[in-house]
Amino acid sequence: MKEMVPLLINLVKTPSETGREQTLSKMIFHRLETLAHFECQFMGLSQVYQTKRNPNKPTLGFFGHLDTVKNQQDKEPYIEGDRLYGCGASDMKGGLAVMIRLMESFKEGNCDYNLVFVYYDREEGAYLDNGLEPVMAKWADELRQIDLAFALEPTDNKVQMGCMGGIHVLVHFLGKSAHSARPWQGENALHKAWPVLKRLSELERQEVDFGGLKFYEVINATQASAMNPRNSIPGKFSLNINYRFAPGKSMEEAKEELRALIGEGPELDFVDQAPSAPVLDKNPMFDRFQALHHLEVESKQAWTDIARLAHYGISGINLGPGRTDQAHQKNEWISLTDLEKGLKLYKQFLFK
Repeated sequence: MKEMVPLLINLVKTPSETGREQTLSKMIFHRLETLAHFECQFMGLSQVYQTKRNPNKPTLGFFGHLDTVKNQQDKEPYIEGDRLYGCGASDMKGGLAVMIRLMESFKEGNCDYNLVFVYYDREEGAYLDNGLEPVMAKWADELRQIDLAFALEPTDNKVQMGCMGGIHVLVHFLGKSAHSARPWQGENALHKAWPVLKRLSELERQEVDFGGLKFYEVINATQASAMNPRNSIPGKFSLNINYRFAPGKSMEEAKEELRALIGEGPELDFVDQAPSAPVLDKNPMFDRFQALHHLEVESKQAWTDIARLAHYGISGINLGPGRTDQAHQKNEWISLTDLEKGLKLYKQFLFK
């Protein structure tokens, strides 16, 4: 742990909000560039490290995103008891620290696997802007040789299978602007949104069983904008509605459900669409991993790049030391005990 803690402190002290990952990317490269057993390839700020491939060995992949959401911490990173506080501590710089230490622990002859480590940018942003996509597109043939991929997203050191799909749709309500002292001369677009907001407020989560695991579908309004002076009746009002849907449902099916919920009248602009990921089934490498650790298995109640990997035919699971209840939270923290456990889980599996 004496090596993990200062490493993670340095990671969380290095700001890397989505779109601003340059400094962190350079820091990680300078730390890893002297490792003799890894070949490094670049795609923008993303880095792909591979050991020399032995065709007689299975290949394991480890994936981690460099970026965080906006910093909501009240203080600079610090440690209090078993907790390390800092932006991204759980989501997912704790996972990055594990990946870095695994690479530094690799020695010729101490591992029965080919290893691939991918560090990439812009995961927390829009699906189409994600830095993993150009990496996958360029090195698809190489990366498809991965027999099992691990996304070190926060999972409380539990195995989380699959992931939710996600849609963001902008719903535009149109009216007519007017002076707020004479509302009869206009048509209030904000008021037109009330029926949709009421329906959203009355929705309950929908439990879906897929692959023997429970996923919960949810639809929420997450942003609103009128863009008018406060003394004017808004002539346009826009809601961002976010739908998280379970594996087994197509993108078009999910969009049709949203259209039915919103109803006729508003204009719809589907601005972000991310597919779900299936639950892993019959993977020898995962069976070997579980035979060693017997970890609890549950669903991933969020979206991760396991879905993107699945699109390229790569089987994967989510498994990281971060806490799911700390992701995107103000004053985010990670348990140092969980961090040590997460590293130990992987080291016991990989190294002799």
